Amino acid sequence: MIDNLMFIDAQELLMTPVNKPQFLVDDLIPSGVSIIAGDEKAGKSWMMLHLALCVAQGKDFLGHHVNQGTVFYLSLEDSIGRLQDRLFKLADEMSFGKLYLSTKCASLADGLIEQLTRIVERMPDVRLFIIDTLQLVRGSDKDISYANDYADIAKIKEFAMEYGLSIFLVHHLRKQGDSRNMFNRFNGTKGITGAVDTMFLLDKENEYSDKATLCIKGRDLQYRELTIRFTDFKWELISEKTLEQISQEHTPEIMFKLIDFLKERRSWRGSATELLEELGDKSVAPNVLTKYVNQYRLSLLLDEGIEYTYRRNHSEGRVLSFQICDGCDGRDGQEDYSR
Repeated sequence: MIDNLMFIDAQELLMTPVNKPQFLVDDLIPSGVSIIAGDEKAGKSWMMLHLALCVAQGKDFLGHHVNQGTVFYLSLEDSIGRLQDRLFKLADEMSFGKLYLSTKCASLADGLIEQLTRIVERMPDVRLFIIDTLQLVRGSDKDISYANDYADIAKIKEFAMEYGLSIFLVHHLRKQGDSRNMFNRFNGTKGITGAVDTMFLLDKENEYSDKATLCIKGRDLQYRELTIRFTDFKWELISEKTLEQISQEHTPEIMFKLIDFLKERRSWRGSATELLEELGDKSVAPNVLTKYVNQYRLSLLLDEGIEYTYRRNHSEGRVLSFQICDGCDGRDGQEDYSR
């Protein structure tokens, strides 16, 4: 029981050296609890065994530097024979580093954390535990609720934080997707995704394709998408895009033309029709341009130091106003900029 709440003064916090999150795989897998989900037979276990090998051997994983260490892989859906067969197919040599595999362990309710603790105390160079799959250490009699889901992940997370480890959980997706948020497809409640530190979603183009997108979202790294291909029983990196790069790809070309125009003019005021005439662009309609400008006002224009206001009056109709500014805050001002 905690008798007293502990606080730190904000100024003292700013002056106190605090260690940044440690990464198992640089800019890809931080310490803490990560979870990967994908459809059945999508190749999650192949990816996890390859990750285990890379960490144990100190080899790059999906194009990112790996911090080498001991790995324990709990492959709870496999037999020893199947694991051996996969190792034959994955390994280029018979030297695996410190990689240990098991097909059995206790459940969370029956002492899993205690088992893992004994391993770490015996082998302090452990960097990674992989639990494949999460459901098999939770037990089939567990009631599905946010509280239970969060509590189970919290136990694993507390252990990972105490010893500075990375723990990777393998999970499944719901059969019915969520068009608004792909990470809502994870099986179970949001208690699972809310408690973990990093989420990985393996999304294959179709059941028979060798290509997939690995979507990554976490507390300690920006959202990114990796395009990967399954070759020689390994997932290999084709390309990687950050959220900024993805946004730019989906940004209409007219917006970049507008930014260049405004940076040269410094300020502009008029209708969308007049603006298109000055841009010399007939690819979009005036009302579509107005929609784009409003849509990208915060995510693009303000980032470029451009303040935008929109006003409608009887004498002039719909008026768009732009100005290059310092310290834009995105408020709707009342400035009247002249051309």
